[in-house]
Amino acid sequence: MKIDRGTKALVDTNVLLEATDEGRRLHGHALDLFRNASDAGVDLFLGTQVLREYLVVATRPIENNGLGMTTDHALDNIKRFQKRASLVAETLQAGELFLEWAGKYQIRGKRLHDLQILATASAAGMHALITANMKDYPNSSALSIIPLAALKLGE
Repeated sequence: MKIDRGTKALVDTNVLLEATDEGRRLHGHALDLFRNASDAGVDLFLGTQVLREYLVVATRPIENNGLGMTTDHALDNIKRFQKRASLVAETLQAGELFLEWAGKYQIRGKRLHDLQILATASAAGMHALITANMKDYPNSSALSIIPLAALKLGE
């Protein structure tokens, strides 16, 4: 899926994890995204929730499905991501969208975390959300949900 120049895209937590963990299937795709987005005219953004989720997984022990990093190491990684992506905060408008969409799409359980990320992206004026897990998001959305595996940066 092609992303055109001028696109504003929020990056999902799983993309940061793919970029961090060399053993993950989409590691190269995630690195390419961060390395090439700016040259392709694509603006990347990280939500505050995404950073919280990244810290949780990155610092969780490996035996508990984490990456086993120290907090300092994970924070250093976030600083590197922030050199290639801007930070966007959750807002009251995002919270209102989240509640509206939870009812509209009948989202339940853990997928509500992802719905908040989508609402944050929409409220911040993003055009797209880039993820490694398409199944986490509703089939219809105000934003384009772009699979990391199929990502092609525009020219």
